[in-house]
Amino acid sequence: MNDKLQKIADMLSSAKDIAVFCHTNPDGDTIACALAVCRALNNAGKTAIPVCDSPVPEKYAFMEGAESFTLPDKRAHELAFAVDSSDLSRLGGAGKCFLSAKRRAAVDHHKSHENFAQFDYVEADASACAEIVFLLLDGMGLIDDRVAALLFAGIVADSGCFQYPSTTARTHDIARRLMAYDIDAADIIYRVHRRLTPNVFALKNRVLSRCKFYDDGAIAVLTFMRSDFEATSTSPADTEGMIASAIDVDGVEVAFAVSEVADKNFKVSVRTKERADASDIAYAFGGGGHSRAAGCRMNGFYEDVIDKLLKAARDRM
Repeated sequence: MNDKLQKIADMLSSAKDIAVFCHTNPDGDTIACALAVCRALNNAGKTAIPVCDSPVPEKYAFMEGAESFTLPDKRAHELAFAVDSSDLSRLGGAGKCFLSAKRRAAVDHHKSHENFAQFDYVEADASACAEIVFLLLDGMGLIDDRVAALLFAGIVADSGCFQYPSTTARTHDIARRLMAYDIDAADIIYRVHRRLTPNVFALKNRVLSRCKFYDDGAIAVLTFMRSDFEATSTSPADTEGMIASAIDVDGVEVAFAVSEVADKNFKVSVRTKERADASDIAYAFGGGGHSRAAGCRMNGFYEDVIDKLLKAARDRM
């Protein structure tokens, strides 16, 4: 560990009551990081609980400890530790609980990170926050087989199973070291990256069939309306990863996945190739993320939202 990461290790080592915070609408990386940290600290004799204001998606329910997440409460913890969250608003309804803690720390890998803890540690080049958490827990000597399985799942989730440009030699080296533990890497990859329920398959088939392309195929838009979720008994949480089918099409430089979550309220995922920066597009609408993957929330009529996204993409290509 470098000196900055050691500072967080010291904060964790000196605390006895730790709440580990995920971002709202959690993905595989933030869930895996929180569970890994909690398991490692509990094994060391501390009391650590994972906190999130949103339920764990069914896709990640296989992760050991997923049922242990608690909703934020009014108790002031000794230490609040946020993982994979770029700013305080990403904690959603857990933000007040985070701020009420006596001491606060955060680790993250988003280049759009805004310091919101007393001590923030960011590696924007990491493929997943789980890479950073591995370095932290490994340096503290707290990794066991079950912690290793969680961290491997987090890396697989956020690196697109080692496919995204953020994947580095260090990513592969950490994966190699995690695979030296007694974990079922193939099963983790299947559950995180390939497994689909029949309902999610139906949603994917329904939406991909009407994917729209603009600007001679340079921009792709996938739309998930509430009627799609109702027809397939799914939810916006089930859309994760489907945007890859659009950005993978030859000639597509920018892909949007637009999910209707409420009346005139949309969750937007952005993926890009070389000609545009996804985080720059998302930032224009109050969001953020990485160069090739980002997201935001938008309000308004669907047609207006699409027009604004198309203009943002065109202005940046």
